[in-house]
Amino acid sequence: MASNVASTPPSAKASPLDFMTKVSPSAYVYTPPPPASSGDSKNASSSKTTTAAGDPKLILLATWMGARDPHIAKYLLPYLSLYPSSSIVLLRSEPRHFFSRSAAPSDVAPVVPFIQSLFASRGASQPGGDGEGNTKPEVLIHLWSNGGSLLLHHLRLALTPEALPKYVIIYDSCPGQYRYLSAFKAFSAGLKGVVYWLVAPVLHLFCAWGWFWHVFVGRNRTGPLAYLNRGHNDFEKLGGKEVRRGYIYSEGDELVHWRDVESHAAEARRNGFRVVRLE
Repeated sequence: MASNVASTPPSAKASPLDFMTKVSPSAYVYTPPPPASSGDSKNASSSKTTTAAGDPKLILLATWMGARDPHIAKYLLPYLSLYPSSSIVLLRSEPRHFFSRSAAPSDVAPVVPFIQSLFASRGASQPGGDGEGNTKPEVLIHLWSNGGSLLLHHLRLALTPEALPKYVIIYDSCPGQYRYLSAFKAFSAGLKGVVYWLVAPVLHLFCAWGWFWHVFVGRNRTGPLAYLNRGHNDFEKLGGKEVRRGYIYSEGDELVHWRDVESHAAEARRNGFRVVRLE
């Protein structure tokens, strides 16, 4: 699959994500061009050494629900510039991932062989990074909001335990607990005019149903978000691979409450995860 991936960044006139290969309705992959092998061999060798020394082998990005190409590119392209020799996997969250149990697993499945191929040459005893500076983690994960949280969860389920080496992870505006208004704003984002007024009543009913069962009855212990939150803090399953994590959040976020993020970070510390930055 990697052979079909474009190897050059987008031009000024291209769509900002056109340099990636779309492997499912919500998943993209990118393989960087090989190091220069002709011309000034000394400079080519130096460039290769520099990028190999500092770049993660894989950057995995999982976006918030309904993110548009220009908004994704705002975060993706700086990673491409900072780590030019890294492969990239992009997962885009859509509303249907929350409405259909099969949508997210189906959309993330095509990136599994791509990830497996990146680390196929690693021996069983080869370290992937110990978090103490001896060997850097090979994967950088950045996920946004509850949509990205959902997609990362399903990708983890699809990968075998040995398929993904040690990694660092950034939780950006996530994970959050179920809140009625936050859910409505998330699912109605992008709806305008007549479409909004036609769909809004249905969304209100859907969000009210979720609040009743998962907050009033379940006390935030049931439902997909509660399940995801527990999964991201399962040290028994993730502690051997996760080197460290950071949380980014804002008190002005209308979709994910800052107290939910702080609560998850505090629980992560109690469970044994290394939380190195909280802001």
